[in-house]
Amino acid sequence: MPNSDPTRTDRPESAPAVPPDEVSSQADCFQVSRVSLFYRYLLLLALTLVGALLLSLLFPMAVSGRDYLIGGLLAIWALALLRYWAFLLSMPHRVCLEGNESLLLHSLFGTKKVPCSEIAALRISPFYQSYLRIVTSGKKTFPMLNHVDGLHDLIIRIKRINPNLETKAC
Repeated sequence: MPNSDPTRTDRPESAPAVPPDEVSSQADCFQVSRVSLFYRYLLLLALTLVGALLLSLLFPMAVSGRDYLIGGLLAIWALALLRYWAFLLSMPHRVCLEGNESLLLHSLFGTKKVPCSEIAALRISPFYQSYLRIVTSGKKTFPMLNHVDGLHDLIIRIKRINPNLETKAC
């Protein structure tokens, strides 16, 4: 006799309501806190303004007096600022765990895909405690701010995928 109850389906209770293709394409994302990003960008902006002020005041002195030491120090300051801008802007501001296979690291310069099986360690930077380093088995390092909403949940999920993951001070 056919099923006469219109509210009942023939689908087992444990079957997902979403088709399998959509389940595998879903990704859980974790954001770096906005306060932390705002603080970093504000600090970088302040350093840039101080550098611009020093450059505008000291560069004419260095050129007119042929003081190569001041010119060299200004050049080092400018290169350090450029390096810090590139470092901060390339750092991921969002991390997505794609299925059970890889991390997607989203930054302003693009997205990098890191397989979870290749992540060897997650370490807090020994020099500056606000940075987390993702170290792969190939010794490639991806720095990021450790002020991520749900960071401990992310670490637990990565450890489920890769039980050999080493964590230090996380």
